[in-house]
Amino acid sequence: MNRRNFIKSASAGVVASSFMNMGKVLANTQVNATEYRALVCVFLYGGMDNHDTLIPYDNESYSKWAKIRQSLLNQYTTKRELNNLISINVPSRFAERQFALPPEMPSIASLYQQGKLSIVGNVGPLLENVTATSIRNETAKLPSRLFSHNDQQSTWMSGKAEGAQYGWAGRLNDALINQGQIQANTFSAVTTAGGELLVTGTNTAPYHVTDGRAATVQALEYFEDNDAVKAHFSALGHQSTNLIEQDLSNKIAQSFDANNMFNKAISSQSNSVGEFPKTGLGRQLESVARTLAVKEQLGTKRQIFVVSMGGFDTHSGQAQTLPKLQSALDSALNAFNSSMESMGLTNNVTLFTASDFGRTLAINGDGTDHGWGAHHFVMGGAINGGTVFGDIPPAELNHELDAGSGRLIPTMSVDQYGAALGQWLGISDTELEQVFPNLNKFGARPALFA
Repeated sequence: MNRRNFIKSASAGVVASSFMNMGKVLANTQVNATEYRALVCVFLYGGMDNHDTLIPYDNESYSKWAKIRQSLLNQYTTKRELNNLISINVPSRFAERQFALPPEMPSIASLYQQGKLSIVGNVGPLLENVTATSIRNETAKLPSRLFSHNDQQSTWMSGKAEGAQYGWAGRLNDALINQGQIQANTFSAVTTAGGELLVTGTNTAPYHVTDGRAATVQALEYFEDNDAVKAHFSALGHQSTNLIEQDLSNKIAQSFDANNMFNKAISSQSNSVGEFPKTGLGRQLESVARTLAVKEQLGTKRQIFVVSMGGFDTHSGQAQTLPKLQSALDSALNAFNSSMESMGLTNNVTLFTASDFGRTLAINGDGTDHGWGAHHFVMGGAINGGTVFGDIPPAELNHELDAGSGRLIPTMSVDQYGAALGQWLGISDTELEQVFPNLNKFGARPALFA
């Protein structure tokens, strides 16, 4: 292990999350980027049920869906009957097929109808285009360790199973640096609750924010004079002749400075970012909004955020659990959209969802099992709103896009999804192909942006 890698891993192990910004310049301004832009990833841990998110609404498709899921649907308090669903407009290419959102997502449905949000259909990790026949014939090249939570979370974030070092969003930020559009900035990649892999690159490290403040080393708070303790660790490098100690001390000092700068900027921010629900996701998105409000003080022109929400592994009790999760997601996204509009940032910030995988169409009694492809949301003023990108396979079993039990074989790769987002950030096709090496194996990227 070389000295640089040793320092990077050592500092992460010795100190808390706020010390992971190894060697980043504190607040360098942009080079060529002129208009501010940010991506916000909402990662839904556990695998959100795509079959109970975008629901068939035309009579024929709904009847087939309801027949497969009938015993589970009977357990819902708020029934999934046609008259309870919220229908949405869909592109004419779906012909007679219609779709709706569940009753717990009225705000998301309204945002969709207003052209402020769209749905991206059947996205998932792919190495090449796959069909049920190629899987049966064992000729399909498949992502490693499909249907495993940890591995598919990692694959969604990095293109590789668990153990990957860099995520595609971090590499997108690296690409902006490589293109000379921005310089390295401590606050370019921000996480509020996990998902560090997604925003980690060779020149990009996650900056950790908790409840709107810089993450701190809580152990230091137990010292009566913690400022003196911080000064002591920061000064070690000046006293030592050991190069590793010097580097580690410098990184610690930079982290203290970054935290002080961030917290000072947040404290000086007086304008309201609006009301957010008092839920885990609501608080995280409020933290993102507060960070966006001080983007000038932080000297950033491009930022990537990752927030998260858990609980979607609904093997059992889905009828009781999933509606609450859908309602929490609905209220948090609605509050974030309102905040961006009030701050005049709706055209500058794009939110998108991601998850381990979708779930099976078939049920296991009172829940569903791990799937593959899933449907996701993109939201913001810059997107082509009020439409469905990609494909929505039929809610049936044993078709060419069924990997078994109604596990959807993706028809859009994560590479295409991520590349469309990266293109909006201003990344060139050449750099996008470096970030997503399998990109040229698939069709065109979805035209997410107007």
